[in-house]
Amino acid sequence: MSNDFRPLVQVLREIKMLAQKRSSGFAYIVTEDNHSCIVRLHQGQIQEVVYRMLRNEEAVQRLSMVSAAKVRFESSGIAAMPPGRAPLSEGSVEWMLGGFEHDLGGQQYQYAPAATASPPPAVNGVAPPEAPVVVVNPHVRQALEQIALNYLGPIAGLLCQEAFDAAGGDPQKAIVQLAGQLYSQQEAQRFSDEARKALAALR
Repeated sequence: MSNDFRPLVQVLREIKMLAQKRSSGFAYIVTEDNHSCIVRLHQGQIQEVVYRMLRNEEAVQRLSMVSAAKVRFESSGIAAMPPGRAPLSEGSVEWMLGGFEHDLGGQQYQYAPAATASPPPAVNGVAPPEAPVVVVNPHVRQALEQIALNYLGPIAGLLCQEAFDAAGGDPQKAIVQLAGQLYSQQEAQRFSDEARKALAALR
């Protein structure tokens, strides 16, 4: 699969081909604005889509707004949906498996790499502040990712990255973000308790 950004319709066609080959694994999509999307396939069935801390229908809706992306696929024997998770709706599955052609296929979209962004203009001679860089203790990140792996599967690493970015690097806020990805209050509570206990052990 190509490492270059291409129109989204071409990326979705590759995922459709993986489904036709009855593949099992995870398709990792990176959009041109550097956001992550993961598509879970099991024996050719698209079971789950996660994008920008959104899941399934909301994730597919947001993904449909993307212009260009790149994708890589990792085959996995553990791609089956965990028990208790709501699967992707039939309508979203149909869109992922060809309905996108109606929305995207006719677009004469020509991807061109974005030019290097110019710095924002100064206001009254004062340059705007630069966006803060999110710095996370690697031991904290590793501890949270290890626990999240048990609850979220192979997509845990990418979801942790999104959670820390959204939380400005605050581990406690990241735990809340990640807990929101779980399907039951009980599961979210267990995850939060384990995560906070692991962070306390690092002090």
